[in-house]
Amino acid sequence: MVAPDELERVLRDFNFTYGTQVAAFVTGTGVPIAIQATVEIGEEHFATMAATFVGSMDVLYRGIGLAPPERITAETANGMLTVLRVERNTFFLAVGGDGELKTRTKEALDALQRVLEPLRPLDKFAI
Repeated sequence: MVAPDELERVLRDFNFTYGTQVAAFVTGTGVPIAIQATVEIGEEHFATMAATFVGSMDVLYRGIGLAPPERITAETANGMLTVLRVERNTFFLAVGGDGELKTRTKEALDALQRVLEPLRPLDKFAI
């Protein structure tokens, strides 16, 4: 079994490479699997709000007859928010920075998928 340290390394690398302030793996119920932040955050609260955000996107899409999105990217005045569903009930979320992540979002998420493949299933690491 892969240690949660490996997931945290993946998140640290993502933050460093793409200039994000927070990167996390969270279950659909808001349980943090791994979180790396360059700023002070309340990890439990962050995970809960992240799951609420993803859940609301699922409801919005299903409400208009579409499948829930596998990837979500939002650009704000303060940077980017990007989500990637990595398993049925587990997702990756990164927030912040508008540099590399903004110009390379698809590339970043595709690379993340490749790195995660040998670590699946991620929810076995839920705290």
